[in-house]
Amino acid sequence: MLGQTFLRGGLALGLVGLLLVGCGPRRAQSEAPQAAEGAVSRSIKVRVVTPETGTLTTTRTTGATLSPARESQVGATASGKVLEVLVREGSRVAAGQVVLRLDPVNAQSALRNAELALEQARVNLERAQRSTSGSLAPLQSSLESALANLQVAERRYREGKQLFAAGAIAQVELTGLEAAYNQAKAAADNARENLARAQRASSEDLALLRLQVQQAQNQLAQARRAVADTEVKAPFAGVVAETFVNPGEFVSAGQRAFRLADTSRLEASFRLPPEEAAALPLGSQVNLIFGGQTYPATLSKSSKVPGTDRLVELVAEVGGSLPPGASAQVRYTLRLAQGRLLPAGALRTEGRNTFVFVVQDGKAVRTPVRVLGDTGTRVAVEGLSGQPVVFPVPSSLSDGDTVEVVQ
Repeated sequence: MLGQTFLRGGLALGLVGLLLVGCGPRRAQSEAPQAAEGAVSRSIKVRVVTPETGTLTTTRTTGATLSPARESQVGATASGKVLEVLVREGSRVAAGQVVLRLDPVNAQSALRNAELALEQARVNLERAQRSTSGSLAPLQSSLESALANLQVAERRYREGKQLFAAGAIAQVELTGLEAAYNQAKAAADNARENLARAQRASSEDLALLRLQVQQAQNQLAQARRAVADTEVKAPFAGVVAETFVNPGEFVSAGQRAFRLADTSRLEASFRLPPEEAAALPLGSQVNLIFGGQTYPATLSKSSKVPGTDRLVELVAEVGGSLPPGASAQVRYTLRLAQGRLLPAGALRTEGRNTFVFVVQDGKAVRTPVRVLGDTGTRVAVEGLSGQPVVFPVPSSLSDGDTVEVVQ
């Protein structure tokens, strides 16, 4: 009985073994093609961007200081004691308005003396002109008389020669007529010389006197300017930002009296690296940010040469009513490069090589590029023709991988 039981168990185990041997290879053979088919159909899903040709720009901000576009340290144009200061600091003045007065006593005294000196020079000139006319009249009369006598003597001498040739007079008479003619000629020459000498002397004297009148006129003009300079005026309209003198103090010509600022136009001064300053030509538009508001500004000056801090100073004219001396922010836009524009995350680097993956015929193709400009978030590159570029780039993506573009 027990033997039959062992026999049945052995037969059952044998049948199970045969079934396992028969089924095992067939299952492996049926699963192998399925695994091969899965390997062939494997692809990586990616998103892409299309690079567009354009200009890469970036907007940056830096600190700036506001100052009047025109400012002047106005100095005293005369020396003297300050009588009064007519304008307080912070007050607005018009062009030509008197800001302070100096003691004019000395200048007014010099003006009166200059007026008297001019009057005296004119009197001297008029007297000399009358004297010259009186002294030249007799000499002119003497010359006219001598010329008349010469004319008569010459006529008689000429007639005498004709009579002598005809034998009507003797030689002695002709000699007398000739002597009379020579004497009249000498008298006329002498009278002419006397008149010319007197005219030259009178002309020189009058020229000297006229020069004295001109000098007196110049001195009078200087004296009038000196009186006017006792009033120190504003050279242009603006605000008296600061006064440097007080009533009762003595000031010298050229000593600064007050500081005048034209606050109708302000300038924003700021400093940039040389490469950024070179990218902002004069006339470029920038924005000034102050008090939460934005004001237009135009770049008007550039030092072009870096200072000791290796930065270039630029100045922009600002429109709008702003307080001078305040601090503000300047926002400016730089043109970095012209090329194919991409997100910066689309770039990959390997050593010194930079590349992107473009999608071509369902494959990821590694394509080298050269970076022309970089803002940190976007780049301009060259080396692309417009094929879609993978972005974002999966970490497992390799050159030649099969990809599926999804939205």
